[in-house]
Amino acid sequence: MKFETKFKVQVSRLKTQRENPCFFSYFLYFVFLSAFTFELLACLWGCATGKAQQNGSQMIEYRKMLERQKARLDKKEEAKLPEMTAEGFERLGDRYVGQGNIDMAFLEYRKVVKLDPSRPSAHYKMGRLFLERGLMEEARSEFQEILKIRPEDALTLEGMGRVYFHEHRWEEAEGSFKKALKIDTGLWQSHNFLGMISDRRGHFEAAIGHYEAAIALKPDEAMLLNNLGMSLFLEGDFEKSVRAFKEALKIDGSNKRIHNNLALALCKLGKCAQVNPEVENINR
Repeated sequence: MKFETKFKVQVSRLKTQRENPCFFSYFLYFVFLSAFTFELLACLWGCATGKAQQNGSQMIEYRKMLERQKARLDKKEEAKLPEMTAEGFERLGDRYVGQGNIDMAFLEYRKVVKLDPSRPSAHYKMGRLFLERGLMEEARSEFQEILKIRPEDALTLEGMGRVYFHEHRWEEAEGSFKKALKIDTGLWQSHNFLGMISDRRGHFEAAIGHYEAAIALKPDEAMLLNNLGMSLFLEGDFEKSVRAFKEALKIDGSNKRIHNNLALALCKLGKCAQVNPEVENINR
């Protein structure tokens, strides 16, 4: 079968499947960019957190490792009081994060909260690292410690929103992100997650508004332009969808998922001949 014909068949199937109630989740799984962050679990749309999700057995082993490290730390501190201050341990933890040594960063942040249990910055950093590891219960615990002290902390509310999002608790996630944005309008990731929640509900116009707000704050994120392009595609505005995907590729030209999404949009406009053949099989 010729390449152009294959794409027409693919687009025809998409059109038919959109009537299927299971299609939306299935379709988004294939077409949204993998990134935030936030999004740990690889998020259906590719949030930044997506790349860090692990399967259940890996999470269990990681929890056991953290507990062993904590036990060794407690035993060591019983023998000798730490010489550094909480600030010193936190700076050391930050340094390990910068080096990509997450396990050592955890140890240093644990020392911080042992010395100063009410220190919000250390709890937040641990919460974010737990998010990156896909450990939602642990992340929630850290964020809740902060909210006991600072119930209006925007970054922590955003972190809680990400926990709810990964647990598919859409209403609570939406409320947390919106509350965070009322306090700090510069949280581009909150806009991105709200866009994904709106997409899931089929509210594409609302999703587009959130993605555009996020792009205004973070114009160099290809993920955001890809997500915008998909909302435009699902709404039926294929011309604008093509433009969004092309803008995304200016930032991340090697991303095959964005290339594939662009190909789908071009075929909707009857321009399959413009599609790069190298992206033909990337969804398989």
